[in-house]
Amino acid sequence: MKAVIFDMDGVIVDTNPHHRTAWREYYQRNGKSLSDDDFVQYVSGKHNKDIVAHLFTNQTITSDEVVRLSNEKEALFRELYRPVIQPVAGIITFLKSLKEAGIRTAVATSAPVENLDFVVDTLNIRPYFDALLNESMVSHPKPDPEIYQKAMEMLGVTPTESVIFEDSITGIQAAKAAGAYVVALATTQSPDELRPFVDDVALDFTAINLDRIQRLIKVF
Repeated sequence: MKAVIFDMDGVIVDTNPHHRTAWREYYQRNGKSLSDDDFVQYVSGKHNKDIVAHLFTNQTITSDEVVRLSNEKEALFRELYRPVIQPVAGIITFLKSLKEAGIRTAVATSAPVENLDFVVDTLNIRPYFDALLNESMVSHPKPDPEIYQKAMEMLGVTPTESVIFEDSITGIQAAKAAGAYVVALATTQSPDELRPFVDDVALDFTAINLDRIQRLIKVF
């Protein structure tokens, strides 16, 4: 293993409850409701343009309006999340171990750059990453593998040298399509729901270490 690539929401930070709250409030402001099941199906791991399309079904909205609506929601999310932001348990220790071992790292998120900067700088973890990728850096969002392929290219590694941490089915599909080993974080869905689609599952990073990841790669 030469590289570890992280999704952000649900992996570095357990933002999904807060995104759910922000989206639910944003849906309500626009006259619609958002159930937990709808959140998993239409929001979790999805690109904002697809979420906005679901919110405004049967309405024609321009690309500029999609950007504006997405920015409004993300600003609402940061406002709600800022007072309570914290990393997923164990990830700081894991990042330190990767840095000490000389393993290259990246974040590859479907979130806008404002959210990415907000998370890595509020948590003071920017120095742990060799590359940071956001939604604006790809043409095809997850489940397309483009963002993970680009991350591996930026890190100078092959898919079989890479491990990707994801939490959503959409993200897992992208990671698998990129050809990497995939570990799921059960922050959004249960381990049983995720296990059939990945190489390993963990509740958080307290049980994840270099030995476990290296053993995973040797098995396959």
